[in-house]
Amino acid sequence: MKRKMFAIAVFVLAAALSFSACAGTQQPAAEPSAAGQPAASSAQPAPGEKITMKISHVSSPGSARDLGCQKLKEVVEATVGDKVEAQVYPSSQLGGQRDQVEGAQFGTIECVVVPTSYLGGTTPMMTLLDTPYLLPGDPEQLYELYHSDAIKALMDTTTEKGFYTKAIWQTGYKAWTANKPLIDPAEMQGLKVRVMNSPILFKQAEILGASPITMDFSETYGALQNKALDGQENPIDTIYDMKFHEVQTDITITNHAGLDQVVLVNKAWFDGLPDDVKAAIDDGIQQGGRVCLDETLALAEKDRQLILDTGKTAIHDLTEDQLNAWKEAMKPVQEFARTSQGDAGAAIYDAIVETRKSITGE
Repeated sequence: MKRKMFAIAVFVLAAALSFSACAGTQQPAAEPSAAGQPAASSAQPAPGEKITMKISHVSSPGSARDLGCQKLKEVVEATVGDKVEAQVYPSSQLGGQRDQVEGAQFGTIECVVVPTSYLGGTTPMMTLLDTPYLLPGDPEQLYELYHSDAIKALMDTTTEKGFYTKAIWQTGYKAWTANKPLIDPAEMQGLKVRVMNSPILFKQAEILGASPITMDFSETYGALQNKALDGQENPIDTIYDMKFHEVQTDITITNHAGLDQVVLVNKAWFDGLPDDVKAAIDDGIQQGGRVCLDETLALAEKDRQLILDTGKTAIHDLTEDQLNAWKEAMKPVQEFARTSQGDAGAAIYDAIVETRKSITGE
């Protein structure tokens, strides 16, 4: 029965996608972007010159995301190093995450690794993955979901915007930070919280009674420090990596969604590559994703303890009843997410739900 239901969901998904250009959307203001079509060049370098592949992300060196990117570089150069020089740029060296999405779209950066939420102004369909409690809570089950046909259909929606979504890398489940425990969702009422440019994250804040404030990732620490923000959501290792625990007294482990990364590659550039280079990049991205997940799991335990060792920040784990209260509070967000991208979005959402059920045995 589950296979039959999934087959029906995939059929509906395929039909709905054919009308995706006409589907209505509800979203925050679009990201700034250059006019016209993507202007990336697919020209190959002169004889004897190597192809340059810039790989950009915002995390610090040694983070799970950075180690995934380093693995991508390693695989590419080990396989086609005579043709390609891969360069990793961590710590927002090539701009903030919005800048990086534009770089991948218009060809100034060949490859970027950014949260799905940062596609909200470009391809808001991808922000369906921001839906709270939509994804499996087990990392290995989520890894399987991210390699499913349902997710492939979702990733394919970005192609018309000038970039390929090659993979989704896992970087952990979100927790809330604030200057008080957030055991009950009602305690979010009135808080100013940082959100990324995702319609679903805006709705999440609204449903919880919080005030959503968009700002770049690199500005978040200062805003928490000077009380322009009251809280934010991120996985434990990211909280430690960005030192948010230094300016927040409490972390509440809600695990309400993944903060996962899309690997974007400029379409015109990639289409112009030799087949062996394309294959090496695809392989490197898959291997990098596995490294990113493994490092995320290892760093989460280590960084949790490092935060506790400071004696300045409390970490609150929820009981089953408390977690169920959070899940109940998020149901209106799920209902909004399913319909937020029209019929095509609803079909993709349903296919993800059916795939999750087949993986988890729900």
